[in-house]
Amino acid sequence: MSLRASESNKKTAIKAVGGSVRPVSKAILLFTTTCLLQVGCGVPGPAGPEDSFALDFSMPADATARGAIVFIIDGVNAGIFQQMLEADQLPAFKKYFVDRGLYVPRAIAGTPSVTLANETSLVTGLFPGHHGIIGINWFDRNRLIWRNYETIAQKNTLDGDYTAATIYESFPDATTFSLFFQAHRGATKFVENWTSAGPPFFFGWYEFIDRLTLSRFDLLIDVARKQRAFPAVTVVYLLAPDFFAYRHGVSSEQYRQGLRHTDRQIGRVLGDLKRAGLLDKLVIALTSDHSIGDVKHHFHIASFLTDQVGLNLAKKRLWETTPFERRLNYYRRYAAVLYGSGDRYFALCLRRPSNRDRIDFEPWTCRPRPADLAAYPTRFGPTDLIDVLTRQPAVDAVAYVAGKNRVRVRRKTGEVEFRQPRPGGEISYHLIAGDDPLDWHGCVGVHMLDGTPHSPRAWLMATRDTETPDLPAQIIAYFRARLAGDLAVFAAPGWDFNTIHHAGHGGLRPSDMHVPLLLAGPGIPNERRTAARTVDLMPTLLTLLGRETPDNLDGKTLIEVQGVQPPRLLP
Repeated sequence: MSLRASESNKKTAIKAVGGSVRPVSKAILLFTTTCLLQVGCGVPGPAGPEDSFALDFSMPADATARGAIVFIIDGVNAGIFQQMLEADQLPAFKKYFVDRGLYVPRAIAGTPSVTLANETSLVTGLFPGHHGIIGINWFDRNRLIWRNYETIAQKNTLDGDYTAATIYESFPDATTFSLFFQAHRGATKFVENWTSAGPPFFFGWYEFIDRLTLSRFDLLIDVARKQRAFPAVTVVYLLAPDFFAYRHGVSSEQYRQGLRHTDRQIGRVLGDLKRAGLLDKLVIALTSDHSIGDVKHHFHIASFLTDQVGLNLAKKRLWETTPFERRLNYYRRYAAVLYGSGDRYFALCLRRPSNRDRIDFEPWTCRPRPADLAAYPTRFGPTDLIDVLTRQPAVDAVAYVAGKNRVRVRRKTGEVEFRQPRPGGEISYHLIAGDDPLDWHGCVGVHMLDGTPHSPRAWLMATRDTETPDLPAQIIAYFRARLAGDLAVFAAPGWDFNTIHHAGHGGLRPSDMHVPLLLAGPGIPNERRTAARTVDLMPTLLTLLGRETPDNLDGKTLIEVQGVQPPRLLP
């Protein structure tokens, strides 16, 4: 998310290049006012006609109309979305998506369930651990680099930090658009909105930013007319619901208003497409990067690890602009780096101890072994880090690597291990301690819990309605990422690891993982599905648009090929 910033930073103005923060001044306020006056005049207001956003999508008579428009709405809680849909509070989503196409009420996002990790998953069809972006910020222990996409200086480094092919790159012969969607490598045109959206973001005018983003369709229309072809793929990112949740909570009226606003504005755009005769010729899709849940309790994990556990945590966030020698000299003085996203997921990177009798460590390139984690040197003596974290009320689960292709998840009630000898292969479940640490008895079949390997899709179907949906495949994938922490710590329901927000995400629960997924258009059946992953969207769109789907994807197409319509000419 290019404009993501914590509420604690809203009292400062805009993060300047290099990550430094400048106080609000009269000059900035004057600049802000000027920008808003210039931009606001061209952005439709919130209460315009329900079937028009004042966009003219008319095209030349011989223009080709085949493509997909994907709306990504940040932070949509699937349960609240469904409640509002059934209460007729989201009429546009019902009219244009549910009544016309495929609806998955509880699709499952990627682990960790945070924005840029899942943005990248949506355009690559891969779990976060398999494309390598595991958060909005992370620490690279090999290069001694801290990345923070929340800063202006680093936000556009995202596309250089992963190598997986994107959906845009499947259309080298066509035009593709990314409207405010940060993972955009290969897109013909990326519309960032930073200059125009930055000032209203500072003031919390999130609905205005979303309408500004939708107004950028005028750029797409201009290109489409000149090329006599609608863009093959257009991805649109909208942020208002997520930020209303942070400020007011998911149970608040403000959050529901954010969803109603989003429904209305997308409906207005789709009304314009319908009027131009395009709606039945294009694929439209809608989903979210992650869910989000209410937070009532805070646990400042950094202070806990420093003050009560005695870990020597590094505080500076150095990156490529700092010479390597200086980064090396700084980080070699510390044993641990902590980073997190969404407030409900944090990762702890640790150096391997070289001597348990005194605090001494191997270079950062050496990861600790499981035995090291159970007796890690701190200033208070050897400490079982997994145990001390798991015992905290705020902590739901701690995950770590137990060996090659083996990941363990520990909770207060016990510990389990998942084994997957090869990526994409079958996964087996093994009970290490306790009776039923994941509360799966009665929900997951006994034949799944006896150590017999099963496919990742079988685990998806078996766990989709549990309190830890799709955990086996996703947690193993997470630890295959080079940037993964040595310990992944996930917050308990109602808790986060920050101190200021009223909602959060990043954990393993349905309120972190379940999001709606909707598709409509040529070749798409009008039905509901009980299970899908958001990574299924990318291969589904490729199938519908007649492009080859890579074999190595975690996502699988949801649509049969024989339903695909050929390219059409506009009337």
